[in-house]
Amino acid sequence: MTDEIVSITDVTPAPKPKPKPKPKPKPHKPAAKTPKPKPKHAKRKAPAVTIGLPGLTPLGTPGELISQFSIPPFLLPIYQAAGIEYGIPWQVLAAINSVETDYGRNLSTSSAGAVGWMQFMPATWKTYGVDASGDGKADPYNPADAIFAAAKYLKASGGASDIKASIFAYNHAGWYVNDVIHRARMLAGLPDQLVGSLTALAEAMYPVDGTVSSRATTASTGPATSVHITGNSGAAVVAAADGKIIKIGTSAKVGRYIILRDAYGNTFTYSGLGTISRRYVTRKEIAVTPRQLSKELRLSLHGEPSASGEATAGTASILGAADDRRRLFANPSRPKAYKAGGEQQLAEAAGPANLADWFTVPVNIPRREAAIRSLKVGSTVIGGTIIGRVSTPADSDSGSINFGIRPAGKNAPEIDPTPILAGWKLLAASTNGGAGLHFAALRSGSPTIGQVLLMGKTALGHKILSDPRITIYDCGRADIEAGGVDRRVLATLEYLADNGMNPTVSSLHCGHPYLAKSGHVSEHSAGAAVDVAAINGTPILGHQGSGSITDRAVRLLLALQGAMHPHQIITLMQYSGTDNTLALADHDDHIHIGFHPDGSTGLLTTSGKEINSQQWSTLIGRLRSVANPSVTSGTSRFATRSSGRG
Repeated sequence: MTDEIVSITDVTPAPKPKPKPKPKPKPHKPAAKTPKPKPKHAKRKAPAVTIGLPGLTPLGTPGELISQFSIPPFLLPIYQAAGIEYGIPWQVLAAINSVETDYGRNLSTSSAGAVGWMQFMPATWKTYGVDASGDGKADPYNPADAIFAAAKYLKASGGASDIKASIFAYNHAGWYVNDVIHRARMLAGLPDQLVGSLTALAEAMYPVDGTVSSRATTASTGPATSVHITGNSGAAVVAAADGKIIKIGTSAKVGRYIILRDAYGNTFTYSGLGTISRRYVTRKEIAVTPRQLSKELRLSLHGEPSASGEATAGTASILGAADDRRRLFANPSRPKAYKAGGEQQLAEAAGPANLADWFTVPVNIPRREAAIRSLKVGSTVIGGTIIGRVSTPADSDSGSINFGIRPAGKNAPEIDPTPILAGWKLLAASTNGGAGLHFAALRSGSPTIGQVLLMGKTALGHKILSDPRITIYDCGRADIEAGGVDRRVLATLEYLADNGMNPTVSSLHCGHPYLAKSGHVSEHSAGAAVDVAAINGTPILGHQGSGSITDRAVRLLLALQGAMHPHQIITLMQYSGTDNTLALADHDDHIHIGFHPDGSTGLLTTSGKEINSQQWSTLIGRLRSVANPSVTSGTSRFATRSSGRG
């Protein structure tokens, strides 16, 4: 901001229109009866929903946009969280950050005295400063605080209805508005796949526990495609995100290796491991029936007992493990039986003595419900699960591994992880550990929805389970406690509650069949979907259609941006102009909200351009060539004491 900024009270309000004469009342007509759903795709007409805002029509082609991309990836989750909280397109926030300080690379005080990441005048900061990082201070030199404050200012200036006018209020110059809108439109042209993949990568965790150092590996031809990470002797190698083991083994070229694919479709390759964990901990399978759900939630749900008998929802493990049929031994401790599977049988019967031996992050699985499983191809693990140990030479007190990343998408190549690893540290510094486990706003008991979106999954799970506005069936609560639910699902539930739509959850992972009725693998099986059976105590059953509680909830969900944009929102209603709403007759009693668990078939939506291998290489080369901004750990002299929620 510069000295051209005007406060909201200085803006002359538009003249009020003359009141129109009231129309004559029309004869009362009885309400039309709700038609019964058709056997397959029953649709109810709903008013068109406009996605996006005027003036943000995408510009450019993926190739030219990628060649100019210079956003440090760690900022993407912050832009999106602030945009969702205040109803401002994240691209506008990024564009303002670009114009003002080149994404934090130039934090010089302006000639007018504007300071920080988004160039606020100190007097304006006192009014609009936000403590997004949750450290008790609103600091314009903290990127999260500054970006949230800019979103707050734009909202107060009418950004939800007239984004150009709000930008003009931010900096009272026509050229400035045009420049910001142009840059925002360029960012809006980026493929969903790229934005979602980079956002997901920015929110992962370091693959080696403890004090580490890293350097890019030397490639014989072309850029490096992995990093060499050095850690303490015997340091734990951990799953960088929730995901599924897709390869595991040993080769002469790379030694012991594991390849993990996360919920977004990104793959992480660990090679040169000292050891690979033989087993991991998950939660035992739990069955739940529609009758139990209906009784527990006090709602009428389909699939309840009929005259022909009880319809069960099926049995599913907390993390979607496949059916594991194997031989059980009467005496598994006998030598032959022990070698043939008895060892695993004994370990499962005993259960884990201490969860800290299996995870580097807190996981809440009661011992009686914990199960030890063999780590193999197909195993689904929680982020922070110990999957191996670093390779440590006999005469050294440190060890190392090689770590590689392949972004989501069939055309994506292996990339140099260096910019991503740097971003993990910067995001933690920007959000006071918000991407990890020590989010200060959680301790205060009143984080905003934007802060919630920046929480790590463990902290977010604790927040959900202690939130009286959100009703969850017991088996679903156990899903969350065990870490088996995608953080996007958790954040969506909190988002609904924070906007006055208190959800009653009837299905997460536990109790939902592995296959949907269509025959496809259900997104519930990966913990990436949720069914909401009521809002504010009003059942979805019998309350759909234009203006209904269901309609209002769906419209709220359609405002989610970036990586939080649901892959599917299924009810009885189809919304024109959307790419993720679907009307199905068997969804008359719940709202299904799903996020794509496999980036190989479309990361966020079925639309959007894919980027090819060369474009990925260009992007990472671009990120490697531009400097990362610095994020200081202390507070500046312009910081103000936080007054609570923003």
